[in-house]
Amino acid sequence: MTPTTTTAIQTVGSLAERAGGPARTVSSLCTALERTDIGIALVSGTTADEGARILPEHGPVPRFVPGMRTFGITRYPGFTAAVGALIAAHPGERLLLHDNGIWSPTNIAAIAAARTHRLPYVISPHGMLEPWALAYKAGRKKLAWWAYQRRALAGSAGLLATADQERDAIRRLFPRLPIAVIANGVDCPEAPPATDPASKTVLFLSRVHPKKNLIGLLDAWARIVARPEFAGWRLDIAGPDELGHTAEVRRHAERLGLTGSVTLLGAVADADKAAVFARSALFILPSFSENFGIVVAEALAAGLPVIAAHGAPWGELPARGAGWWVPPEPAALADALAAALALPAAERRAMGERGHGYVQAAFGWERIAVQTAGFYRWVIQGGKAPDFVDV
Repeated sequence: MTPTTTTAIQTVGSLAERAGGPARTVSSLCTALERTDIGIALVSGTTADEGARILPEHGPVPRFVPGMRTFGITRYPGFTAAVGALIAAHPGERLLLHDNGIWSPTNIAAIAAARTHRLPYVISPHGMLEPWALAYKAGRKKLAWWAYQRRALAGSAGLLATADQERDAIRRLFPRLPIAVIANGVDCPEAPPATDPASKTVLFLSRVHPKKNLIGLLDAWARIVARPEFAGWRLDIAGPDELGHTAEVRRHAERLGLTGSVTLLGAVADADKAAVFARSALFILPSFSENFGIVVAEALAAGLPVIAAHGAPWGELPARGAGWWVPPEPAALADALAAALALPAAERRAMGERGHGYVQAAFGWERIAVQTAGFYRWVIQGGKAPDFVDV
């Protein structure tokens, strides 16, 4: 590894598998950044019941800070001490803090630690400033916005978006802050993995949360199974439950008479993802809002064609011949499903192979790490902004 003079302290709410995309992307980014001239440290919140964790393959050993619950409020006072210990461990280096997410107690703690130690900091909102995300439980978020969150974001040295769509949403709120547009990376095999040519399974794999639009997906699926030419097709819904939404999804499937063609798989361990992709013919992400939708890249890397809704920034799918990008309404989702299911299996496979090539070229971790390291250096040193930074 190249000697470093700048170290970035990554902070994240959780590295648990069930925490979703940020746990995966932060761990993988830390591993990739180890191959640059930027030093990396990692601080994560933790709970006693978080289960399996996603840890960097190489690089920093995370410092875990347990939460303390008092009068119904969870706090992470240990973040300040953890960041202070890392500063002491890197004497003479220039440091910055890179926090992941907003709203949560760990985000409050991370920014407080940066301010206490007078570190510049940057924030990856991970889609939480998208219009749909802000409108969801808007009352509580407005209180938090004016109490602390707006000030925390405005005081940053810059924000990181994963696509132009997310950058535009952030820019409407913060006209003057620098915004780096750096995609999430994905681990992509050299060749597209084998899939089952006889498969008649459509896969959804993500958190089971209202923003994923699973109710709309079921309404679309009801139109599909009503057509005799699609007899035998199944919809697998996989992912950890959030906010009790799995029960709502199950009840809606029962109301629509879909229990014979819809399976709720629950959470899928990372070690089992490849097998779930391999037995599927098509992937769908019907979300109202996604800053990136890392699971779309994972599905493409696995050799599957993808249907993504406009809430996810995957407008390149049709141009790349790798899938469909449609409004998140049941009629549009049903039309895309019908078009995909009507194709010969060989054509769906060809779409998946084109998608694999697209991901391999555009979302490799080496490229993402180089851009992120360049952003860190610019924040610390100043000078001309990199071409992927909107100032």
